[in-house]
Amino acid sequence: MRIVGIAVLVGVLGWNESPATEPDSAVIRLSPHPQLFLDDHLVAVSHNLKREVQSPTRHAQNPLIVQDQPWEKRSLQVYGTVLYDETIGKYRCWYLASESDSGIPDTPEAPGTAEYIQCYAESDDGVSWHKPQVGVSPFGRYREHNIIVARAHGFCVLPTPDDPDPNRRYKGLGGNVLGFSQDGVKWDMQTEAATNWAQAVRKNDTGTCFVRWHDQYLAFVRFQEPENSVADSLTGIQWQGVMRGVGVCSSRDFLTWTPKQSVFKSSVNDGYPWSQPYGISVTPYGDVLIGLVPMLYLAKQAGNNSLGTMDVQLVVSRDGLQWNRVAGGALMDHGLDADVAARAWDARVYPSTTMFVKDDLVHIYYSGTNHGHGESLKDPAVKMTRGIGLATLPADRFVALVPEDSNVEGLLETRALHISGRSLLVNAQVEPGELQIEVCDEQGAVIPGFARQQCVLTTRDPLRYEVHWQLGAATCRLQDALSSRERIRLRFILRNGSLYAFQSVN
Repeated sequence: MRIVGIAVLVGVLGWNESPATEPDSAVIRLSPHPQLFLDDHLVAVSHNLKREVQSPTRHAQNPLIVQDQPWEKRSLQVYGTVLYDETIGKYRCWYLASESDSGIPDTPEAPGTAEYIQCYAESDDGVSWHKPQVGVSPFGRYREHNIIVARAHGFCVLPTPDDPDPNRRYKGLGGNVLGFSQDGVKWDMQTEAATNWAQAVRKNDTGTCFVRWHDQYLAFVRFQEPENSVADSLTGIQWQGVMRGVGVCSSRDFLTWTPKQSVFKSSVNDGYPWSQPYGISVTPYGDVLIGLVPMLYLAKQAGNNSLGTMDVQLVVSRDGLQWNRVAGGALMDHGLDADVAARAWDARVYPSTTMFVKDDLVHIYYSGTNHGHGESLKDPAVKMTRGIGLATLPADRFVALVPEDSNVEGLLETRALHISGRSLLVNAQVEPGELQIEVCDEQGAVIPGFARQQCVLTTRDPLRYEVHWQLGAATCRLQDALSSRERIRLRFILRNGSLYAFQSVN
């Protein structure tokens, strides 16, 4: 008998009020990637389940990269990229820095002006970093340095090892500059392509993030929404200014770009107009794009469009254009409520342009500072600290499905799936709880031999269980349920545990 859903597990609030999911009758061809529960794409029925965003663990040795070079004394932050580069077996970091007189000699007659630069660091273990002096030419009064791109307000780097041109195995983009590199250190900056990029993106005064997704490049940048004059319904304060948002440009060849278009902005559910997305860091993760959004919460003061706090929200998309916030809390909260003197060095965080998984850990490198946004302008006498740190999550564990009522089991049934894998893995925490899985036909009836009572979970590794069904002496696996049918549904029954993901494997 078909189980009828009591509550739909939506849990997506903010920029898109309705998740873009397929109708229940549609059959979804399941990829071999882990299937996360960030949206409702696979969900047909759910009961007594909620999403809980999981907070990453900040490394005990943070900050890992600090301001120890003279050209970093004004700023050091990851308006740039940190990744593990398998081609050279190293962790690599491209980060933004500046000093008040960067590139200009110190003389009483010629005071310096601010200039943003892109610097390079690398590491064998992702914790102990060094800054090789790889600069190819003098920079102002500095003859040896780790500056690789001058005059770049953020520079995202993407390895593309399959590019047939070895001189374009690394691509870089940010601010109004664009370039190619053979090794990620020495860059050939493209003047004509940069002009095309600058015309497409227009104003771009925050970190740029670009990814390769479905045979095209998507570049996510600041989008300045039109000026608004809004009376806050709660406070009555009149807010007026340019609203921050996120835009995207796309390219097939990395040389010509479509004009920037808005992909999301603040909504009433976010606290509009006082809450604004400041930027986005995007990572392709299996079948989805996972976004980390630094969300700026402005102090509710007339005329204020700078002073505020900031946390990091989790969002998800399947096409790069339609984004949904994942309900369940902030991924990385702020610690700005305390007095400045009592705050941690990373009371406010801003994530690198990408995350990556290594050794079953999601690595999130981030900028940290003890000041809220605009706070240094309010009280410039208070010293601002800056650094780059690391936070990690177990692989695939961005969001947990947990029972809302711990005394009642939670249930989730998928839409009809076309699966090619032979076995089923689940990423879950079940002790001291219990997780049972049923395999159903396309109409939702349990397939004989695959009922919850026959389900057995066998530990595969610290994060995952392999699933089989035991009926007397017979052991059944997912491939046995698929032997006489092309489509199935999976039903997960959870009591006092956490379910993170599932995956079909051969």
